Amino acid sequence: MGGTGTMTHIGSRIAVTSFFAVLYLAFLAEIGVLFHEFSPQGLAIPMATLFAHNFLFFPIAGLLALIAFWRPAVLLADSLGTGKIKRGWMTLALVAGVIAGLAFLLSSAFAASNTRSIFEVSPVAIHADESRESEDAAARRASIGEALLQLHIMADIDGGLQSFQSRCEADWLRYGIAADQEKLCFPTGTVTSVAACCRARTDFRTHVNTLQAASPSLLARVHRIVLPFKMVFLLTLLFIGILLVWLRKPLTELYGKAVQQVSFPLAAGGALVLLWPLMNAAYLSTSALLTGDGVSNAYRVTAPLFALGFGVWAMLLIFFHLRTYPSHIETALKSAGAIAAAIGVFRYEEIVNYLTRTLGVGGGLVAVAVFTVAVASLIAAVIMGVKPPEFLDPPAEDPEPHETRVSI
Repeated sequence: MGGTGTMTHIGSRIAVTSFFAVLYLAFLAEIGVLFHEFSPQGLAIPMATLFAHNFLFFPIAGLLALIAFWRPAVLLADSLGTGKIKRGWMTLALVAGVIAGLAFLLSSAFAASNTRSIFEVSPVAIHADESRESEDAAARRASIGEALLQLHIMADIDGGLQSFQSRCEADWLRYGIAADQEKLCFPTGTVTSVAACCRARTDFRTHVNTLQAASPSLLARVHRIVLPFKMVFLLTLLFIGILLVWLRKPLTELYGKAVQQVSFPLAAGGALVLLWPLMNAAYLSTSALLTGDGVSNAYRVTAPLFALGFGVWAMLLIFFHLRTYPSHIETALKSAGAIAAAIGVFRYEEIVNYLTRTLGVGGGLVAVAVFTVAVASLIAAVIMGVKPPEFLDPPAEDPEPHETRVSI
């Protein structure tokens, strides 16, 4: 990539490429195990869409993020790792230590969750699972297959699955006026009161946990191995964005236009990474209908923090890119970005409902294919160096005679 300034060292490029390749191979290994293990029972696509934040985002959108963040990562690794920025090695080591420590703590906390995921149950056990009849509305239990099919169908109705949500905290059930309201209860497959459905969700969660302990899937073991890689991936992108904003001035002095030229792919990749907390919210909303009995866990507690953090991070990356425009255009686009963010906040539930219906439990093979093609198009645009319309680009400046071209 052309620009004025210092050339990056080949060792920096090799190190970043190797690191990113290891992360992506871990994502591919997990999705490969999913299709290998669950395809014979026809459960691969249902599992991929129900857990889209795990099995669709990382191998598909994650590839775009790695490609878009490769050049910025090389600039940071080169400037910090080779001592071009004062105390660079210390900063790099500190950031690496924080990422590794947080990734270990988060993955350990998530793995110790009190709620096992359905994909952690072997496909044979899921296929053999049967419903349980009972006169007690809360004691009836639909089979896992029936519950998933009902979720898939009802996700496409007006209002989506959001209309079936209810709270199960003890105080809310005791004093809330809607505790006796009747709704479709997915763990039982019937219309029951909210209070009865909350008890059924507890029973369904216990049933899934018991099945998983008795018949764990191979995917469950692979997922526990891959989970730290996913945490490292997300945290690495987060810190790359923070470091770029923090070190913009010294990086520009070192690498010249190379810093400006990575800003658009960075903003595009950052905007797509924002899809992960939204897909995660869609999954949590869906899983709450099966096992959301008011008992919390580490994953549910940290999910809003991830959403907030990545929301602010994505806006920083977009503003980082907008600084390459003339001041009047930058101001206008920043205002438009703030308005779009506000709309996103107020229409949050509608966005989550849409993702649930398309890329979540309500989706299917067609939706996955469309998502893959759309991301592939963005990858092609980033690789080919497609930029915003020329009228938005700032006028080019002639390089000073003593400066050299940079290639990363």
